[in-house]
Amino acid sequence: MRKTQVALAALALMASTAALAADVTIYGTVDAAVAHSNNGKGTYLDGTGSWTAPTHLGFKGSEDLGGGLKASFQLETGVGLNNGAAVSGGFGSNAAGLNGANAYHSPLFTRVSTIGLSGDFGSLNVGQQLSPFIVTNAVGTAGNGAFFVNRMLMVGFGGAAVNVGAAGTGFPQDGFFMPNSVLYTTPSIGGWTINAMTTFKGGSRDGAISGPLNTDQYSAITVGGAIGPINLNAGYQTRKNVLSSYSISASTALTSDLTIYGNYLSNDETKSAGTGISTGRKIGSTSVSLAYNLAPSLQANLQYARNDDTTEQTLTSVGLKYDLSKRTFAYASYGKGTGGVNAAFADRANNRYAGGLSGDSTNVALGLAHSF
Repeated sequence: MRKTQVALAALALMASTAALAADVTIYGTVDAAVAHSNNGKGTYLDGTGSWTAPTHLGFKGSEDLGGGLKASFQLETGVGLNNGAAVSGGFGSNAAGLNGANAYHSPLFTRVSTIGLSGDFGSLNVGQQLSPFIVTNAVGTAGNGAFFVNRMLMVGFGGAAVNVGAAGTGFPQDGFFMPNSVLYTTPSIGGWTINAMTTFKGGSRDGAISGPLNTDQYSAITVGGAIGPINLNAGYQTRKNVLSSYSISASTALTSDLTIYGNYLSNDETKSAGTGISTGRKIGSTSVSLAYNLAPSLQANLQYARNDDTTEQTLTSVGLKYDLSKRTFAYASYGKGTGGVNAAFADRANNRYAGGLSGDSTNVALGLAHSF
């Protein structure tokens, strides 16, 4: 009898757990490529992803609170397939300690960690999350995440206005994901949506509060919608005493198989000269992308970007993507960067304005990606 009661209790607990987890989704993309680069890099396994940029694993869920109100959460990390490391954004294991202490932080969820509410008013999320300014630029390019990420770096900023590693900073050392942030998204207003983000200068971690820096104050605002067949997005971001940027993106289908994308991005760091955070540059950059369906399962894209800096910098990418199923595809890509621009996603930190790459760069990748 006692064994029966224990078994029934265990079944009840399992049923309760299943009910609680009914609205939780596990998702992600696994992407790896064999790549070859010049600049002495040779042939290597690109385990962070080359097309989807990068491999990631996430958990998200929601609960209906009634009256049209929902609570939600999202936890997401990047993964390096070659060694299983957590990658892409957030503090790494070599990050500076809080307030100068000898503490080191190796994050579990390097990309997104948020909780929020949504309803008729729109949505409000807090935590570490993707800057809407980055999204605005992403919708202006066609496929191939390696091109998009390296194009953002070639304009000057390493991520969403993030490029410092000073002790006590509330910002990560790399990535497009903003910690200690609040993001509000409006409901659709005549087909247009507005996103507004701001950050706190500091945040708690491991029982301590990070010592805020004056430069750890970030904000961004974007708007997106359509005018007839043309999709439009515009955005602005600023980081106090470091930079300000604005961008405009557009896309339209020229035929049922051909889509064209365009983006202009301007990044101004002239007010930060002498701060030790940046070099006081102002750069404008234009990109144009074409995506063409060669067959129902085969797509080709061509992408090009050029800076208007004193030394010409360009980034060109040609890619083929073949769908093996709805969730799995194989791809091949070739990229070339000039004037110190890097064409390899796995080596993106070694960019002219991020790590000092000089000369031209080429990269060829053959890969496989699966989403779940």
